[in-house]
Amino acid sequence: MKFRRYLGRERQIEALYSAMKAAEGKAMHPTELSRETSLDMHTVQDRMDACPELFVRLPRNPEGLVRYRITSSAAVLAPEQVSGLIRRRARSEKLQLAAGIAIIASFGLIILLTVLPSTSLFL
Repeated sequence: MKFRRYLGRERQIEALYSAMKAAEGKAMHPTELSRETSLDMHTVQDRMDACPELFVRLPRNPEGLVRYRITSSAAVLAPEQVSGLIRRRARSEKLQLAAGIAIIASFGLIILLTVLPSTSLFL
């Protein structure tokens, strides 16, 4: 599982969704989306692959091109609902990150409190 799929990338994902929605259900190649959104092609491809809830990767066509399309579940949602979904996912990732940092900090504090009394500073 890839971490930080949404956190800090909300605008990029919303721009991709808007460009795909404007194409009216047409499958698009990352190069087309890159031109539409002014994002780097590799960024577009990474965002599309990292968000399977919104975008689906289609099998290669006879020319060997990979195209993406909005998932059917995301296509029926209003743009406000998609923005809310993206914000909820980003907030969830932020909470997971904060929890991970808190756990690591508490382990560090526990280790520090167990090692400090045995040092020569307190003798």
